[in-house]
Amino acid sequence: MIGKKIKTLRLKKGYSITRLAEKAHISKSYLSHLEKGLNNNPSLQMLEKIAVSLNTTIDELIEAESSNYISSAKPIITRDWLCLIEQAIKDGMTKEEFIEFQCYLKFKKKKNELTN
Repeated sequence: MIGKKIKTLRLKKGYSITRLAEKAHISKSYLSHLEKGLNNNPSLQMLEKIAVSLNTTIDELIEAESSNYISSAKPIITRDWLCLIEQAIKDGMTKEEFIEFQCYLKFKKKKNELTN
């Protein structure tokens, strides 16, 4: 979960939620909701603000989630996947945002393949 990664990095820096929120120019409640998993759909702009404030990258913030993906020849849509999609829709994620995020992940994967 992105929230757990943000919290871990924040604590490593010795920042309080208030301090990180101020550095990132975001609300303390928004950051708190992210860390608690109450908001699992931050925009790339919000992730960028948080990443810069933690002297890291968006890649590092979402790395733990990306590494949990299992590649297979035939994708299986499980109940967990359906719940994730439903939650993203409830949180206001649009098809366009989903496509943008998917493109970002493809870009990241291709970039990693080129550097390895």
